[in-house]
Amino acid sequence: MSSTMRAYVSTDAAPLILTNRPVPAPGPDEVLVRTRAASLNNADLTASGDGNIAGFEFAGEVVEVGSDAPAHLRGARVMGIAAGAFAEVVVAHHRHVVVMPEALPFDEAATLPTALATEHGALTLGSVGPATSVLVTAASSGLGLIGVQVAKALGAATVVATTRSPGKRPLLERVGADAIVVTSREDLAAGTRDATGGDGADVVLDHVGGDHLADALEAACDGGEVISVGRLGGARASIDLFVLARRHVRLRSVSYGVTPPSVLGDLFDALAPVVLPAVTDGRIRAIIDRSYDFDEAHAALERLASGQAEGKVVLHLG
Repeated sequence: MSSTMRAYVSTDAAPLILTNRPVPAPGPDEVLVRTRAASLNNADLTASGDGNIAGFEFAGEVVEVGSDAPAHLRGARVMGIAAGAFAEVVVAHHRHVVVMPEALPFDEAATLPTALATEHGALTLGSVGPATSVLVTAASSGLGLIGVQVAKALGAATVVATTRSPGKRPLLERVGADAIVVTSREDLAAGTRDATGGDGADVVLDHVGGDHLADALEAACDGGEVISVGRLGGARASIDLFVLARRHVRLRSVSYGVTPPSVLGDLFDALAPVVLPAVTDGRIRAIIDRSYDFDEAHAALERLASGQAEGKVVLHLG
């Protein structure tokens, strides 16, 4: 392996600058991965500009393992999360990668780690299982598309999906949504109650936040739970506390992007019993909008920023 690698760094002058960097060495608990694909996320649109390598979601082959990392990972095809994914080689903690299903292509695998860990972690907080109803807001987003599928894999009886665009309806039907509320035309709470026999959703997985959070609370059933995992509509929200008190609705908020490393490892461990088998047998499918060659990262970032992507945007490294 060469001692240098191509990598995209984020600076104040430009969000992505292609440069050469030394190939990193894995620490005792880490693995070194030859990157075959990397996925873009909304967080990449607001990179810090600190000169570090951009990106954090990838798939590839383990070429070296640290002294305390499991030896069986050497040579494994893995998908994972680590800072610096927009590079030909990336270092990751061994608990922050999982072995890919054998038939899964790298481009598809690279789109899954963040969404699987986030959506499964949040939905299990809400005790989603057989006979439960789930509302997934912003369901046509990269996270939301996986959230719908994970909810179905966990056995949810009814999954209601929201989108602002009527044109996204076929996409949401394709990933298994039982009912779709187009929030630019319909009232969220009323549409959810119509889809759940008048009750509202047992669990609301909210990716929007902001002023929309109050509507998400209204869409929950009495005694239901709203789990806030995203802030697409803003980080500040005004809600009626009487809704929580009168209807015994519980509100929780999680952000796995700032979770301690040990907790992220636990989230990855929890994927094995249900989620990874569902990926293997096709019940959970990666939804890719477009794949770009590594040299086309700027075009990929523009596609993500356009808001027109239907699924994930991927960088392909061969």
